[in-house]
Amino acid sequence: MIIRRSHFVSICLLALAASIVLTEYVMYSPPIIQDSGDDDLLDSLPSEGNIPSDQDGDNPSENSDNEQESESQTDSAENEQTDSAIIEKSEPSNQVPFFPSNEHKIKINKGDTITSILENLGFDRTEVYLASKALSKVFNLRNLKIGQEIIIRGEKNAGVSPQLKGLEISPDVSFKIIVKKNNNGSFSAERKDIPIKKVIRSVSGTMSPKNPAYSLKQCGIKTRVALEALRALTQVVNLKAGRSLIDFEFVYYDFYDNEGNIIPKKPELLYAMVLIDGNIKKVYNFKDGNHSEYIDSTGTILKTLAKSKSLLSHPIDRMKITSRFGMRRHPISGKWRGHSGVDLSASVGTPVRAAANGTVQKASYYSGYGRYVNIKHTASINTAYAHLSRITVRSGQQIHQGQIIGYSGSSGSTTGAHLHYEVIRNGRYINPLAFVKREPQKLSGQRLAKFNRFKKEINLQIVGLSHPLSTKKKTVRVLKKYS
Repeated sequence: MIIRRSHFVSICLLALAASIVLTEYVMYSPPIIQDSGDDDLLDSLPSEGNIPSDQDGDNPSENSDNEQESESQTDSAENEQTDSAIIEKSEPSNQVPFFPSNEHKIKINKGDTITSILENLGFDRTEVYLASKALSKVFNLRNLKIGQEIIIRGEKNAGVSPQLKGLEISPDVSFKIIVKKNNNGSFSAERKDIPIKKVIRSVSGTMSPKNPAYSLKQCGIKTRVALEALRALTQVVNLKAGRSLIDFEFVYYDFYDNEGNIIPKKPELLYAMVLIDGNIKKVYNFKDGNHSEYIDSTGTILKTLAKSKSLLSHPIDRMKITSRFGMRRHPISGKWRGHSGVDLSASVGTPVRAAANGTVQKASYYSGYGRYVNIKHTASINTAYAHLSRITVRSGQQIHQGQIIGYSGSSGSTTGAHLHYEVIRNGRYINPLAFVKREPQKLSGQRLAKFNRFKKEINLQIVGLSHPLSTKKKTVRVLKKYS
């Protein structure tokens, strides 16, 4: 019984060794790839009739052997003629068919990877792995895009698989990545920036307030320039409220390569102006370091201007917070409890205003809240005002934003005069500061000085090449070139 077990163990070890040898052979031997017959692959091969037949393998034989193999695999006379024509036009049988030239360009299709592309061209899997690994150190291979072009460099030698010398990709118009094979057989990759020339252009004309985007399209304005300009301008003016045609002027960057060819990089808007019903509105795309944001002519940051148009405005003129939303030690009981709103400093008799249009839900004395008003603004938003000294509205009354609903005081459970203000969304208390109308922010100090210099430069360029804005046709002008 012991001898039989040792025999069984020996057989298992032999099987394991055979499996390892077979795996090594499959992993590191050049793959044998059959011609798929796809139009794309055929188009990538030379047109001088050097396409080998499907029967040509890694170990070429005499022509008579090839003919016998071809005849055995052909079922019709038509196929025999086709195969024979291919054999007559093929290159010598020791030519590896898959890599068509020493430098080959190929576009990435859906499902392709660097590895699959290189292996399909007949390159050794070890070289493919080393090149891919080097590339992955400077570029995320998952960022390859369909349609992106790859330049593959190799060397074709008689009777062996082509040797991979390197490859090149340009993930973006501003840089490219070059992979090279080193003398010791390893691969290295480096990123090289591509010089880009920027040209400032100005475009002007008129657009209809009924459909500004369509008007700009009809003028021939670049789509990305038009959309970016409209996004910026709609933060400072309602274009659709115009009563007549709107004059516009946009200034933006176009990008070119060293040979003067425009490159497919998104145009960068610098300035947008509209003359609407006699009023001029201007916005500037101000870049400070790596950060850019839109600023109006007064230095106001447009993203903060948008926040200032929140649903709710200040309930009192002076928003001095004495107790914030969330957990706090209760001023009377001394215990830690959740604070359902914010306490705003206000002396007795300070006017309290509705944060937005709505309907009064409750206007009466309400337990520890004292004199209390609750207003429904939307299907999901309510506001509440507590500790009032006097209430000036009634339940069910329709009110408008800014209307006085009462006066601050110290009614209910309180240690002194103030306004307790709450925002309730879908029945739950939330931080009122997230909904309170905020004052827009303006640039100041060095940032304001830098912005004013930028604004002056743009304005001088426009004035220096000024022209009447009354034309309905688009006018494009080159203002200044930057290398």
